[in-house]
Amino acid sequence: MKNLFTISQVCKCCGVSRSTILRLENRGLLTPAHVDENTGYRYYDIYNVTKVLHIQLFLNMGLTYDDAYLYYMSNGKSPEILASLENRIMLLTRAYNEMKLRIDDKQHLQLEIVKLPEYVCYQKEFKGTTWSDKYRDMYNLFGEVIEKGYRPLISERLFDINKSNDGENAYICCVPLEPSCADDNTVFYPSCTAISVLCYGNEKTTKKAHAELDEKIRTLGLKPTGCKRGIGIVSGYTGKEFSWENYVSCIAVPIEDLSKEEIDKLNRSGAIKIRL
Repeated sequence: MKNLFTISQVCKCCGVSRSTILRLENRGLLTPAHVDENTGYRYYDIYNVTKVLHIQLFLNMGLTYDDAYLYYMSNGKSPEILASLENRIMLLTRAYNEMKLRIDDKQHLQLEIVKLPEYVCYQKEFKGTTWSDKYRDMYNLFGEVIEKGYRPLISERLFDINKSNDGENAYICCVPLEPSCADDNTVFYPSCTAISVLCYGNEKTTKKAHAELDEKIRTLGLKPTGCKRGIGIVSGYTGKEFSWENYVSCIAVPIEDLSKEEIDKLNRSGAIKIRL
């Protein structure tokens, strides 16, 4: 039959197995163009083939069969899938920036205005003066999370909140958790706008990042709404292979939301990158 293809031809063209094609049919994602009444053989048209390829692209992007079904049922207008893709773009961008900094192998700072996600955190307050103090406290706190049976949020990094404006060197260590773990022992942090600096290097670089962040807040006239957060993108807990010299950190300060006019003005000035 012209322009109809066997399941074997479709599998070869799309690089999938026969069971994958049947799985798509069972999930309502694929309907053969023709089924022979006598033999039961399935035949597929070009639309079927391109749909299989499109679904494979979805899966390669980290979406699911359910996402693909929702996409087609919504005529390609699903806010849920859009939100999922936005989250994946954010995670991929973060991973790309972190890896590029380390491959460039030079001390570097990258300033941005971003939207921090909401968090459910298990946290405790500590006091200390060095990176080693914070690492020790964060390491022990993460151990408590494991012992208590909480599920860390895989998409987010551990972070500390600096409270040391009073000279007492106090900080809060926070472990983001899956939202389902929220209970009386956890703390909720709402999503917020923040100015952040991504830095790669040693403790000296991090101190420079703090100073540049403070200066940028001042020169742009931004209004902080919370204490600095030190987010360990690649830190000691990431793996024993990483030395102090190769850590990647994000220092973020929550700020008041910007109006559209303020965002447009900053974009025109080129003073800072904005990812909201």
